[in-house]
Amino acid sequence: MSIFEELKRRNVFRVAIAYIILSWLMAQVAELLLETFGSPEWVLKTLLALFLVGFPFALFFAWAFEMTPEGIKKEKDVDRSQSITPKTGHKLDRTIIVVLVLALGYFAWDKFADGTPSEPGQTEIVVEGTAPASTEPTLPTDKSIAVLPFDNRSSREEDEFFTVGIHDDLLTQLAQISSLRVISRTSVVQFKNTSKSIREIAELLGVATILEGGVQRAGNQVRINMQLIDAATDAHLWAQTYDRELTTNNIFAIQSEIATAVTLAMRATLSPEEQTRIADVPTQNMEALEEYFKGRAEIDQRTLPAIESARMRFEHARQLDPEFALALAGEAQAIMFLSDSGSSYGDIPEIESNAMARPLLETALQLASDDPQVLAVYGLLEKNEDNGSAALEYYARSLALNPSSGEVLNWNRMALGNDGQLKESMKMAVRMIEVDPMSMITLFNGIASMTNTPYDDHQKIEELLQRLYDLDQGYGLFARAMVESQRGNLPAAVSLYYQVLELDPGRSSSRSDLAILLALIGLGDEAVRVAPDMAYVIQFFNTDWEQAVSTLQQRYEHDPSANNTSFLMGTLAEAGDTDAAFSLAQELWSRFGTKPAQLGSAALTMTWVAMKTEHPEEARLYREVAGNFVQNIIEADLTNDSRYRHEAALATLDNREDDAIKAISMGLDKGMRWHYGLQTFTYESLRDNPEFQAQVSRQRDLVEADRREVQAMLCGPDTILTTWEPAPETCL
Repeated sequence: MSIFEELKRRNVFRVAIAYIILSWLMAQVAELLLETFGSPEWVLKTLLALFLVGFPFALFFAWAFEMTPEGIKKEKDVDRSQSITPKTGHKLDRTIIVVLVLALGYFAWDKFADGTPSEPGQTEIVVEGTAPASTEPTLPTDKSIAVLPFDNRSSREEDEFFTVGIHDDLLTQLAQISSLRVISRTSVVQFKNTSKSIREIAELLGVATILEGGVQRAGNQVRINMQLIDAATDAHLWAQTYDRELTTNNIFAIQSEIATAVTLAMRATLSPEEQTRIADVPTQNMEALEEYFKGRAEIDQRTLPAIESARMRFEHARQLDPEFALALAGEAQAIMFLSDSGSSYGDIPEIESNAMARPLLETALQLASDDPQVLAVYGLLEKNEDNGSAALEYYARSLALNPSSGEVLNWNRMALGNDGQLKESMKMAVRMIEVDPMSMITLFNGIASMTNTPYDDHQKIEELLQRLYDLDQGYGLFARAMVESQRGNLPAAVSLYYQVLELDPGRSSSRSDLAILLALIGLGDEAVRVAPDMAYVIQFFNTDWEQAVSTLQQRYEHDPSANNTSFLMGTLAEAGDTDAAFSLAQELWSRFGTKPAQLGSAALTMTWVAMKTEHPEEARLYREVAGNFVQNIIEADLTNDSRYRHEAALATLDNREDDAIKAISMGLDKGMRWHYGLQTFTYESLRDNPEFQAQVSRQRDLVEADRREVQAMLCGPDTILTTWEPAPETCL
């Protein structure tokens, strides 16, 4: 008898088939049960290893032993004439068929049934709804989640801050799990008290799952209930209610348990490092935690009174728990937001606010060196102190831990741009919109960063503009005005800016942008009326050099930031004081010579004043930086008027007159409109060139046409204004 026939006679093949099918089925059941009881991954892996190791032993047993009516005997001890292997084989055939039916049944259930296996502590698994119709938009199928604002189910309205704080913390914990894609908080808050369906919300945010819930606080007890929903089917993947005593340990333990359960329900992975991080308890003091929650809610309002109140709450939380790193970082952030810089809300000199924030942040960093919020705020401090490289380092560390923070992505985008990394800055803008698609700030800055770049898809920009308009009409009009301005449609931009002005007079940033456009076309009185606090800029555009130098000198003495220093340097150059301008150029070089990318366009002015004051070595150094700056813009494929203006300035410095005139022409096509722009010191060497003079005349005509169109809009019979009264000089 051949070996094959002997293996067949002893039922070795049947045993092998039965063993493989049964092991597979047992592995599936084990996976389901182990997930249900929250067993670690190594348990299932160990079980699979045992199945694998057992396979050769099963084959050996089938070969060496035989089932007999008297029990198991060695095959060699069984009389062949008394062997019952054929009968045993038939039994094995039936066993294989039964196991195959069970396996196929499990496979069909796993593939076609709604829902997923239950998770630790599950109290509810409900399948609601059916698969969406094929005509509906397709939802993502990745491990993506949006955590909707939680309901405050307490009897006291003032407990809303506590509910918001729980929501923010849980979202931050989930965002630190690298296998999940989590939508930023600033997008999900738009759906507080929404009437939209789960599917509609998921489509707007681009996610596969939604987590919603509520928080009820009563005395020293807290109840938190959560449910995870599959957006495509409306099926509840997991649900749980937690009733605990109100302590900080319990609050953060619940959040950690929820994050772990959600990760398991979504079949994502949670590393040991992530498990440790989300289990961290930042403070043991309940009163300090409550003050911190209140401070976070207030600082997010971005108004002066709210930020001042937030600062006091963070300070109180810090006093209650001196080792509460988040409170220290929160206080530092509030102080920096209260500075007098252009992007802040208060009047504390920026140098002073930075000095006040630094010791707080240094302590916070010592206490929590891997907290994403602490790292991000430290990066903001470095940015404020013109340490761009250090800022980028802290932002990168923060985003590695929490890649879903729209706020930090935006800070990082700006820092990358300031560092000359324009391509990376544009990529960050796109990423920012992906993780924070319903945030007004993200949409506004994203649209601004994408216009006149390789990402300037007009249909996509229009979609984003409409989304922003639907969220906030004033913000949407503001963004549309900015786009029109960047694309060179100055009268259309001015019209939109006035709509914003009448709709929301307190929106100071839009008033500043409008004032600059008005000053560019020679309507300086109207510009001052629109934005009195921008007088120092308007003086420059009005070519009132003496007054502009005086004002900017005061600003520089008050705050010698890179911005104020370079602005004063350019104004001094226009006023003819090139020696004073060169002194400021040397100051800028001493501060940024080791990180020249941060000099930006100032390097062009520095080169000119060094050449004018006969400092050839400095001119050579500055020219190299200016060249790199312009080359970065070209390689990034920007197509705004700023690009061509800088190209023209560099070509003029290099005596490449034809290149300069070509760039000027393209800049005029893109909206380069300053009425004095081609008469500045930059183009001094071109003034005798007839082709250049032709461009000067062309610009003069364009500015005049735009000015007349704007005056007609403001003062004519078909005025666009309803409440705003223009300056009398505007209509002369």
